[in-house]
Amino acid sequence: MEKENIIRPSLLSADFSFLNDEIEDMIRHNIKSIHFDVMDGSFVSQISFGQPIFKSIYNRFKNRINFDVHLMTLNPIKQVKQFIDIGSRDITFHYEVFDNYQDYISLKNEYPDLKLGLAFSPDTEVEKILPSLPLFDNVLVMSVVPGKGGQPYIEGSERKVRKLNEYRKERNLNFKIIVDGGINEKTGPLCLQNGADYLVCGSYYFKAADKDKAIDDIYNNFVKVQHGNY
Repeated sequence: MEKENIIRPSLLSADFSFLNDEIEDMIRHNIKSIHFDVMDGSFVSQISFGQPIFKSIYNRFKNRINFDVHLMTLNPIKQVKQFIDIGSRDITFHYEVFDNYQDYISLKNEYPDLKLGLAFSPDTEVEKILPSLPLFDNVLVMSVVPGKGGQPYIEGSERKVRKLNEYRKERNLNFKIIVDGGINEKTGPLCLQNGADYLVCGSYYFKAADKDKAIDDIYNNFVKVQHGNY
């Protein structure tokens, strides 16, 4: 497990005036993937980045770092295709607006290299999403209410991670588990211990005086948990 690959900083917590500089800094810290939140003002009350900003930074950095796009929107099929046209091949949308299996099967058939993710909000039980999981490459566990950065981690979210990990093993599935919301040096290791593969970090990462140490603290505390020393 490569420590810099575990962390996916969320641009929602970056300094919007210096996005290029923020991304350059992530590359210098060996970050492999950036989390790009899209909010439409309808599925959630806030509005965030859209296609023009994504196109600008994607075209500049696409050969140097991966972008995973998280659609908090009411019409994800429309947005998925728009982001695919720009070049994205790592896109997640919400179970709460997931209504037509055939649409997503068609997307996978048309774009076999597309990584599709299914996110679900804190008030959605894990059991509801289980039948859909064979269609997806990633599952995004929201450990805060979608739509706003800087919220505290919802206690017990790690139990959802554990259920997903157990289901993945039982059914021999290969989807990755990502946790998004309130991740820090304590909650991050807890999620990793329960089976998470990646952690979306916002405020914890961008507000850290020493980003290398922030990454190390999550990884080292996870190692301590594994060995019963934390």
